[in-house]
Amino acid sequence: MRENFSKNGFTLIEVLMVVVIIAILATIAINLTLKLTEKAYIDALKSDLSSAYKAAALFHTDNPDEDITLNTLMENGYRQSKKVEITIENPTNEGLKITAIHPGAPGTVYVVDHNGNISEQ
Repeated sequence: MRENFSKNGFTLIEVLMVVVIIAILATIAINLTLKLTEKAYIDALKSDLSSAYKAAALFHTDNPDEDITLNTLMENGYRQSKKVEITIENPTNEGLKITAIHPGAPGTVYVVDHNGNISEQ
């Protein structure tokens, strides 16, 4: 016996087209989210470098001949963000150079110089 099937509903091609469109939209959304996340990590690097520079300038105002360390920066108001790693490459007042990296922005290194200029290295 043959049963009569109703022809209501979607065809397989129509369902596949909807799935493909949803996949494309999801890919676009994920890509945008990843770019925004990396930008947030870079902004955290720049903020930390600005804070570290200000703490170093404050320290060097009172102690112009002494070198800075991470501890002296923290004693002068610097607070390190999560996962941001700073390195004091030149601790002197005249040649101050501090770099910062974040694991969420691989290959990106920012540096602040003795004038307070922040740039990508």
